[in-house]
Amino acid sequence: MIELKYGFFTSFILFVWMIIVYTLLIPNFHELGMYVGIVSVLIPVIGIYYGIKERRDKTNFGYIIYRDAFRTGIVITFIMAVMIVVFTYVYYEYINPNYVNYLAAETEKRLIQKNAGRDEINAAVTITKYRFSLNVQIIQQMLLILLGGMVITSIVSYILKRERRSKPE
Repeated sequence: MIELKYGFFTSFILFVWMIIVYTLLIPNFHELGMYVGIVSVLIPVIGIYYGIKERRDKTNFGYIIYRDAFRTGIVITFIMAVMIVVFTYVYYEYINPNYVNYLAAETEKRLIQKNAGRDEINAAVTITKYRFSLNVQIIQQMLLILLGGMVITSIVSYILKRERRSKPE
C-alpha cells in the first residue's frame, strides 16, 4: 500500500530530524530556528507529494481526481501523526529521558549569565519544563502534523490532480 510506505518512511525521516533537532540544534535554536522550521515542513511536503504522485502514476495510469489524491495524502498524514507520537514517546522515555531537565538547566544557566532575577529564572525554567514535557510535545506534534498535513495535502492534491477528459459523443 502506497500510503503505508510513504507514511512510515516520512515518519522515520521526521524522527531522525527530530533527534537531530533535539540533540544538536536546540542549544543553538535561537540561531537556527527558521531553518529548523523550514526543514520540518519540507519533509512532510516531500513525503505527501511523492505518495500522491506514485498513486497517480503507478496505480491510476497517470490520472487522479482531487478526492482520491486528498484521501491518499490524509492517510499518509494520519500514519505520520501516529508514528511521530510513538517516536516522541520512545525518545522521551528511552533515548533521552533527561531531555527536559537538560533544557531547564540550560535555560537557568543562560539567564544567570544575563544577570536575570531569581523570579524571572524560576518562571523561565517552569515554562521550559512545561513546554518541552512529554504530554505537551505529543499534543503539539500531533496537532502540527494533522493540521499541517491537511493543508499540505489540499495544496499537493490540487497540484497533482489530473482527470481524464471524457470524449464527446
